[in-house]
Amino acid sequence: MDQSAPALGAALPRLRPVSCPPWCTDGLHHDLDPPGTALHRSPPATVAVYDEACELVAAHVQAAFWDKAPEWIGTDPADLERPHVEVGTPAGGGDVPMFLTPGQARSFAAALVRAADAADTEAFYRTPVPPGVASTAVPASAPLLQA
Repeated sequence: MDQSAPALGAALPRLRPVSCPPWCTDGLHHDLDPPGTALHRSPPATVAVYDEACELVAAHVQAAFWDKAPEWIGTDPADLERPHVEVGTPAGGGDVPMFLTPGQARSFAAALVRAADAADTEAFYRTPVPPGVASTAVPASAPLLQA
């Protein structure tokens, strides 16, 4: 018996379908129901963020596309039946996935950049407080009190 030949029943590598988007590296292309359905995903970008319990968790951002069987087309908003962006955190950490169109993802990213710029700028106007001492400074972003 030839030792280099794969044993019967051994898992053979599954090839990417021809219809797979060029960015797909993490797709489920087989054994989905109904037949003819495929899930395409890009490699995830992982960003450390704080969750609601102030614990660091990994948020995953990636392109995705459900290549649906004909009878499933129309079961989601039309914008999400095309390639879109998914953002999620691990299931145990209160995962609330977001699904964004490319335009929504760009708007969200721009809003994050503006908010980050504002947060960085505010730090220049605050008096440094040593660790463990409560600050009495009012953040620059706080609403002005009217007399």
